[in-house]
Amino acid sequence: MLDAWQYIRAQRFVVARFGRQFTASREYAEIDITYRCNLKCFNCNRSCTQAPSRTDMPIATIAGFIEQSLDQGVRWKRIRLLGGEPTLHKRIFEIVGLLNKYRAEHNPDLRLVLGTNFHGRQVREVIARLPENVVIKSTLKTSRKNLFRPFNNAPCDRPFYHWADYASGCRIIAECGLGVTPSGYFMCAIAGGIDRIFGYNLGRQRLPVADDPLADQMGAYCRVCGHFGFQWPTRKRKLSPTWRTAYARLKQ
Repeated sequence: MLDAWQYIRAQRFVVARFGRQFTASREYAEIDITYRCNLKCFNCNRSCTQAPSRTDMPIATIAGFIEQSLDQGVRWKRIRLLGGEPTLHKRIFEIVGLLNKYRAEHNPDLRLVLGTNFHGRQVREVIARLPENVVIKSTLKTSRKNLFRPFNNAPCDRPFYHWADYASGCRIIAECGLGVTPSGYFMCAIAGGIDRIFGYNLGRQRLPVADDPLADQMGAYCRVCGHFGFQWPTRKRKLSPTWRTAYARLKQ
């Protein structure tokens, strides 16, 4: 029902009447600290399978995020460390240490979460060494045939979305929060992964201010994101023409 309502709410005539439904979060943030991954899941929404990368986020980017959050007076309720598989970042303990220091000194109510596939000895060993105040969210993936939304089925390739206002975004923006990625700040972390493939270079290089709607990002990234609108999860690989072209261009 939520997907159906989101689809209706994003139609141009509805947006023209009621305005955009979603704005960038000032409560939640997701930090993609690496695009390394030890699994090869179909329909990965960070393209870790479709376009593997060893990109790691520099520690300085985490420190900058914390500093800019303090400067703007943003008190995050939840920060998630994601990837890729975040435990594969070689400096994961330094990253967790920085965020724990920020929590202890400035934001004691912060919920710090690490999302992991919990797959393999190396991953489990890192998890076992993490501080107890880090919440572990395990997806327990074991193969590439997991149930995912068809991320690479671009809405712009489907007539069903002909009247969609992509700058409306989707509920991931509200539920998951601001994306902090190696490419910059985005309305969601998925958009940062899309930017890695398409090279739109719309990521903000500093924490967006409260009155920045990030509508330009939504208009660019949501049009190719399979999470936009109404699509059933699947275990099959799906790749629409826009994504097929983008991956081919990246490989060249």
